[in-house]
Amino acid sequence: MQSTISLQPGNTPLALSDFGELQKRYHALSLPDRAAAVLADAEPALQIAEQILDVLSKNAKTKQVIDGLRKNNVLTAKMRPSEAKNMLMDGGNDFIDTTRHKLAVWRKTMERIAASEGVVRDKNAGKEYVPAHLPVAVAITGLAATGGYLSIVQLALADLAKMESKFAAQHSADMAKIRRCATFISDCELAASIAAVVN
Repeated sequence: MQSTISLQPGNTPLALSDFGELQKRYHALSLPDRAAAVLADAEPALQIAEQILDVLSKNAKTKQVIDGLRKNNVLTAKMRPSEAKNMLMDGGNDFIDTTRHKLAVWRKTMERIAASEGVVRDKNAGKEYVPAHLPVAVAITGLAATGGYLSIVQLALADLAKMESKFAAQHSADMAKIRRCATFISDCELAASIAAVVN
């Protein structure tokens, strides 16, 4: 079966050609196979996001930009309460490193589901689920927060583009890529209804 996901050149690294078709493809699979398919489809987005985060972690001005976002009361007042916002507001952590960790947890959680960790097959009801009391279920509930972290990274890239005019074009391109990565990872996860398997 051919994937509906393709890589695009330039500043548009990822595109879903048909969300409905992706949903059908995922839901035809067992839960472990669905998680493996999500992971395989999202891998290009994860790699692009990790590359951008790696570059940001080496940029001496990133810490200054993150601190500026943290102290921007107008901006933070507009942010919805979230795990990502809480981490941003905590001056004692490295937000970029935390975001990298969040992506690694996303990947590891999909790998755990793909390995059938905690997956129960209820033959009478004809469904598969992960009991809510299992550790992997807790990891599944945290998946949705990944997009929030990448959205804040996008804001940091916008500020870096203003601060480093010499590299503004690259920061703007990375900003577009990180936005697409966040959307793409979220769309794969939503199409597979991964959060809904916790019961």
